Amino acid sequence: MSKDRFSERLADVGEFGLLERILLPLAMSADPLTQVGDDCAFVDAGNETLVVTADVGPRPLVRSLAAYHDDWEASGWLAVVATASDVASSGALPLFLTNCVDAPADLEVDILQRFMRGYFNAMKTFGFRNGGGDLRHGPDLASRVFGVGTLSGVRRIGRTGACPGDRLVVVGPAGSFMSRYLLADEAERLGSIVSVDDRLRFPRPQIEAMRLLAEHNLVLAASDTSDGLLGAIENIGRASKCGFTLELHDALVAPEVVSASALPRVASVWNLFFAWGDWSVAVIVDSTRNADFESTCQQNKLDWRPLGWVTSETGTMTAVLEGCLYDITPVRNENFVERGFNKGLQAHLDYILSTPILRQRSAT
Repeated sequence: MSKDRFSERLADVGEFGLLERILLPLAMSADPLTQVGDDCAFVDAGNETLVVTADVGPRPLVRSLAAYHDDWEASGWLAVVATASDVASSGALPLFLTNCVDAPADLEVDILQRFMRGYFNAMKTFGFRNGGGDLRHGPDLASRVFGVGTLSGVRRIGRTGACPGDRLVVVGPAGSFMSRYLLADEAERLGSIVSVDDRLRFPRPQIEAMRLLAEHNLVLAASDTSDGLLGAIENIGRASKCGFTLELHDALVAPEVVSASALPRVASVWNLFFAWGDWSVAVIVDSTRNADFESTCQQNKLDWRPLGWVTSETGTMTAVLEGCLYDITPVRNENFVERGFNKGLQAHLDYILSTPILRQRSAT
């Protein structure tokens, strides 16, 4: 092995390079049935298929507001959301959650109580049972949540399965969460006393909507938007070896997204539209089932938006906007890089909000 290989750092490779080059090959050498690159793993257990995932509870963005700095209930809730959203993307029925919580010895008991109240309220709200957990001494209050769902009578939904001509949609809102946060942050900067609604404190994954769509066999592939909507689309493109053409227009954009796009730090309304925080799901719909999909969404009052179409151009993402063709820069969160959320919040927000997403192609 070369010296360069020994000196290589995680930051040199990035999260997705580490997964592709190191972690997944090692996992597949130990278990050849390992699924590559899905939001969840699918495990056969007798007559049942289990959907299995785990995640770390992130710091809620709402706690960056001075008025909500100590909103530990929101932290406990979000710890569940991060795992539940992966279960949602598979169309599975929630089964149980297990947690591992670290806490320092000098932490106030009231803080832990508020954190776990948020955790258990989210667990109950999303339909999971309590699978127990572990509480141990650690440097900071932090959580890891392991989640399991079941696929009784429902086909497996991962990131593969998209084919040219299939439809791309997003189930759930797009950009609303980040827009509400930025508007609240701006109001606080101007000296207002901020009171946010529960959509910022207690976001909800698309469990019911995705389960319903899965039961009607309307989803070919999916990925949750925890790292951003463009990140979810890119996930599907990598796994399905396809590309996308997005059809963008004003009707897709919610009023709060339009309002927040006027803030100085936001490059365009599309930077907000594609930002993370909504816990929505990018979904591929069979080209022959478009009418069935729309009818099911309308009858059940599901929140969704059409985004575009799958193409055969692997690894490409373009957009049509007001008759012009654009190349898309897939702005998203990624661990171990300077622009990542866990590296630093403000630098990360500057990256996702100010990076030009659309680059117009030159006329030929």
